Amino acid sequence: MRICVKDNSAYFGPTQIGKMKRVLIFFSILMPGSFLLFFLVSCNNGRVKQAKTKQNVSVGSVTFHPGVVYPDVKCSGHPGESYALVLPENYQAGKQFPVIFFFDAHARGWLPVKRYRALADTFGFILVASNNSKNGLDAPQRNRIIYNFMADVEKRFSLDPQRIYTGGFSGGARIAAGIGLTNRDIAGTIGCAAGFPGLQHINNKQLAYVGIVGNTDFNYLEMKQLSEELETAHWRHCLLVFDGHHQWPPLQTMKKAFLFLQTDAMRRHFIPVNDSTILFVKNLFEKERINAVRKKDLLLQLQIDRQAVAFLEGLTDINSYRKEIEKLLQDPGLKKIRQQQAALAKEEQQWQQLYAEALGNKDAGWWKTALGHLAGMEKTAGTRAQKLMVRRLYNYLSLMAYLYADGSLKNHNTEAARKYLMIYQFADPTNPEVYFLKALRFAMTGQTQYVLPALQKAADNGFYDAKRMEKNPYFTGLQQNLQFKKILRQVMANPVKEE
Repeated sequence: MRICVKDNSAYFGPTQIGKMKRVLIFFSILMPGSFLLFFLVSCNNGRVKQAKTKQNVSVGSVTFHPGVVYPDVKCSGHPGESYALVLPENYQAGKQFPVIFFFDAHARGWLPVKRYRALADTFGFILVASNNSKNGLDAPQRNRIIYNFMADVEKRFSLDPQRIYTGGFSGGARIAAGIGLTNRDIAGTIGCAAGFPGLQHINNKQLAYVGIVGNTDFNYLEMKQLSEELETAHWRHCLLVFDGHHQWPPLQTMKKAFLFLQTDAMRRHFIPVNDSTILFVKNLFEKERINAVRKKDLLLQLQIDRQAVAFLEGLTDINSYRKEIEKLLQDPGLKKIRQQQAALAKEEQQWQQLYAEALGNKDAGWWKTALGHLAGMEKTAGTRAQKLMVRRLYNYLSLMAYLYADGSLKNHNTEAARKYLMIYQFADPTNPEVYFLKALRFAMTGQTQYVLPALQKAADNGFYDAKRMEKNPYFTGLQQNLQFKKILRQVMANPVKEE
């Protein structure tokens, strides 16, 4: 295989692995305010049909049981690389099934596969997720991981060539979108908590795109803006918003995303039109709209009507939804609400820009005043929209302060880290990472009397990465300390956060 690298991008030369034709991956480093990653992957596989008999699947010397989550499937020929997998219970060798390739920002392949395992059965999808692709890798390394991952799945299992999908969370969502937008063989992408930088220079204009974001996610405005751009461009898309922060979405929200992929497949004649599915979707939106009307939530009504059009266009009569949209857009009350929303979005962007600039050039005194002002904004927020905006600012500061604190400690700039950790703790006081990094800073600066209390607080707030704590070179002198051992046992017993 030939790999060429130029200007932070890379591509694999034409080759054959199984039935895969080529992999072309474009990469750019993710920094605050910029976008990450573009990938192109072309695959040739098979086609999906339902089967009612559950059969074990033998692939070489390995047997897979449909319906069982496998968290660590080794890539053939690359045992250091792996992925999580679940086959739908109706999987049969020789038949062809749709697949979603998931990418997590932190290489937690087990997370989306475990969380959405029930959807594999409901919709007849193969779910796979890389255990190695994550934020922070250099381009050649990431390219190799993605290539080996997708090629191995394609080689082992029967995939529908018309129904290859990608999905991801945060930095992984940008990977998934890059693959879909540059590869005409990708049918759709589910992007959770992060979007992509526009519609220029796109190869795959048929891509169905589902954006998903929490209403307190610091990337909420990005996802809203992207949705508006896609709406203007008449792109096949929808935006799903749930109550939550920067995280993989709840099962029911992801189920709706899968429904969108299903109706899009019907529209494009990849699968037969299923009247019962269409009726189910219509009833779903009807119930949601009745609830929105009861709440007198005009903005929610508009959102639901637009989703209904996106899901059902080309499959059934949608004139009633279009008429409702036109009526709502002329409603003076909704116009006022949208103006208020636009003003809040502008204010939020201004605060984010101010904070981003101040992190690098304002001292701790300035930040104490600024954080006090933010606390005041939280207390005086009168509307739900204002409260959500303030919460997103807290979450934005949490992310930025973490990045700066972590970077400062890696560069042994402990004084700068002290300021960033002060901001981090204010913005996200129950985050265990705050106290782990504080313990690390205390150890680096010789303030040993504060290390164990900080580690204890990290454990009390749910810190679960025992290996990271045990293997950190700054904590090696504590290995025989009884309190350290007790904290380590607590950390080992803490449940892994599935977000």
